[in-house]
Amino acid sequence: MIVAIVFAILSAIFFALASIIAKYALAYLDELTGAFISVLTMAVVFWCVAIWNLEWDFWYSEATLYFVIAGLFLPALGQRFQILAVKHVGPTLTSAIGAFLPLFAILPAILYLGETVTLFQFVGITLLVGGLILAAVGRGISWRRRAFYLVILPLCAAIVRAIAQPISKVGYNILAEPMFAMMVMTTVSSLVVGVMLLVQGSPKRVLSFTRGHWLFVLVGAVTGSGILAIQVSLVAGSVTLTSALSSVAPVFSVLLGAYIFKNERIFWWHGVVAVMVCLGAVFIVAGHSAI
Repeated sequence: MIVAIVFAILSAIFFALASIIAKYALAYLDELTGAFISVLTMAVVFWCVAIWNLEWDFWYSEATLYFVIAGLFLPALGQRFQILAVKHVGPTLTSAIGAFLPLFAILPAILYLGETVTLFQFVGITLLVGGLILAAVGRGISWRRRAFYLVILPLCAAIVRAIAQPISKVGYNILAEPMFAMMVMTTVSSLVVGVMLLVQGSPKRVLSFTRGHWLFVLVGAVTGSGILAIQVSLVAGSVTLTSALSSVAPVFSVLLGAYIFKNERIFWWHGVVAVMVCLGAVFIVAGHSAI
């Protein structure tokens, strides 16, 4: 369980960092081209790494089908919605609304994977989601100034990531090979986003090599590390544990923005959020241990 906890929290750090980098990258390149570059970067990296431990029997496993299906959602649609959300509502709010991820991931895990949620876990998830909603509301965001429909973008990113988790978990119950899974998922995702680019975007921009290109390569590397951390956590633990702990990205987004990138300010309610999130994580882990 320790491995599942550590890698779930690592994924939150990587996702928070990727959102901040994406904000800077969008100053130089459009979001669709950026999504394609970041997803393609993930695919190239995982092919280079996974090929050395690849066995041909993996391709004939039933698990491969589940990894292909998961790849239609993550990182393809997840990255598309995530970058759009960062562009329109900012990295911190995007991460905060991602707090709803456990709500979308846990229900299918209960229905189809037979996972259970204890009272401790329910309290922990409630504290976690409540704290992260406070992280969004506490920033003094005026919904009158923003089009309300834009909130759908980070919500869609959370839903897509949530859908992919139980699907990939089914695959891991058959074949516990996260590197192979990531190779399959990122390859499928590259094809999906590539088709989007051909239909809606300008393929020529992929070859222009601006600063935005290199920043989105970095976004892909960091996001890929986050998704891999989630896969390792899923192999070692449950969907409930992984989805809940990986959703603490807003806390790291604020900390990174305040102390590293110097684009966030720390207020008193950040302390309240930190306490709620930490207590929520403790209850979730305690509830998982009690199963």
